[in-house]
Amino acid sequence: MITWKHICWMGIALFHLLVVALHAAHFKEWSKHTTWLSGYGDFTGAGNIFSFFAPHIGNEIAVLYTVADGKSQHVMRLEGNNSECNRRIQTIYNFFSIEEAQPLLARSCAAYVLKEAPDGTMVRVTVVSKLVPEMKDFRNGVEAKWEPFLVKDYRKNRE
Repeated sequence: MITWKHICWMGIALFHLLVVALHAAHFKEWSKHTTWLSGYGDFTGAGNIFSFFAPHIGNEIAVLYTVADGKSQHVMRLEGNNSECNRRIQTIYNFFSIEEAQPLLARSCAAYVLKEAPDGTMVRVTVVSKLVPEMKDFRNGVEAKWEPFLVKDYRKNRE
């Protein structure tokens, strides 16, 4: 049996979902006036806009490590079977887009890789970015491409 209490709660939920839908449709851009609906959306979180079809997609960043031991070398990436760990590593890699952070991040990643590869004496950190074209360029045949934007060599300190 549906009571007045149920009807009230369903009404509140439907109102909230309506506000979410309006914000998802960018209703703030429809008018220059700020309304109480905007305030409600900002206060409750219903005003978050998830623009899945954004006009520009950010570039993807990946890091390759070339570890050498004097006789041989091998290329590796820091990823494993744990998707949460991989997500966290990728979050750190995204900070390579901040130019001031690049030397510190590269040095830190190199130190970690050299610690994990005890026979390695040198590591080359290569940061590459996947440049994704705008949609109009993609329609004209331009494809995404990987380009290196930071290459640094680090040697293990002699102790």
